[in-house]
Amino acid sequence: MEYKITVRDFLALGLGLAFISVGVDHFNSPCWYEPIVPSILPNPTFWVLASGFFEALFGLLLIIPRTRAWASVGMAWMLVVLYWANFNMWYNDIPLSGKTYDDIWHVVRLVIQIVLILGVTWIGQVTPFKGREKLHDSLDIFQGRITSSGFQTGDRIVVGAWNSSPFGTFTDIMWAKSDGTRVLIAPTQEIADYVTAMYSFDEVILEDIVSKEEGRSLSIKCKSMELQFSWKKGFAIPFKRSLLFIATVELFFARLIFSTRTYGLTRNNRREWYAIDRVSNLSDAGATILGEDVGVMTPMYPPCKFGFSEAPKKPASCEVRTHIL
Repeated sequence: MEYKITVRDFLALGLGLAFISVGVDHFNSPCWYEPIVPSILPNPTFWVLASGFFEALFGLLLIIPRTRAWASVGMAWMLVVLYWANFNMWYNDIPLSGKTYDDIWHVVRLVIQIVLILGVTWIGQVTPFKGREKLHDSLDIFQGRITSSGFQTGDRIVVGAWNSSPFGTFTDIMWAKSDGTRVLIAPTQEIADYVTAMYSFDEVILEDIVSKEEGRSLSIKCKSMELQFSWKKGFAIPFKRSLLFIATVELFFARLIFSTRTYGLTRNNRREWYAIDRVSNLSDAGATILGEDVGVMTPMYPPCKFGFSEAPKKPASCEVRTHIL
């Protein structure tokens, strides 16, 4: 396969060599950098050498096309962390080589740091500069909405209302009963086979499912249950993210904030990414299951254990694009 050299390759080479040079200089002249290491960190020499190591490492990995995306994510976060030293120098008016600098110099330095962060993410084609995924044609992509809530009886419901998918438009329901039994309600055997291959269920029910979304509300009706959800406006994620970003940075914050996972392996060892486009807390949820009202909405607890990720503990409705390889 012929490799075409691009502008990104030239910039990756130039910026990578620059970072390698600066990293090596941290080892050659550590005493020059030590004064700006925040005083809260013990042993300034260690932190200077550590930052030099990572600058040189990420610089090298940025040059190599195969590792460029990973390097750009690592380098962007490194630049964010390292700016702590630059801010420390600005805030405490710390001299370098006996010379202090005016505020305008520090403002320019901050702008340069921001440009570098944007530059390396553009070079690595990660957030927010990601174009079409290289594996796009190999992915099963589902686009729609995942809505989840627990109820007073202990039942927990996760509804996937998909506007587009390899199976067209459809809705499926994952139901965790109060006794822990996991049930899939699917509209066709084909969809049921696909879903049960990736997630764990104790029972599968085939039923026609009718869903209707109007404004910020969703109604679901099938033989086993009737569901009604309403949600708040919530917040949108306004920029594109690469699958690499979703599997690293976004995974970290999803686990920290929502106790969910945006990337993992399915039961049949397929890789799955959840690209969340908007997160909205539910304002109301109601359900009738097998003819009985299950009460008011409650947190999604205990865990449903359908797959590698759980729904947010707080009842929510999320616009999502699921990518499966």
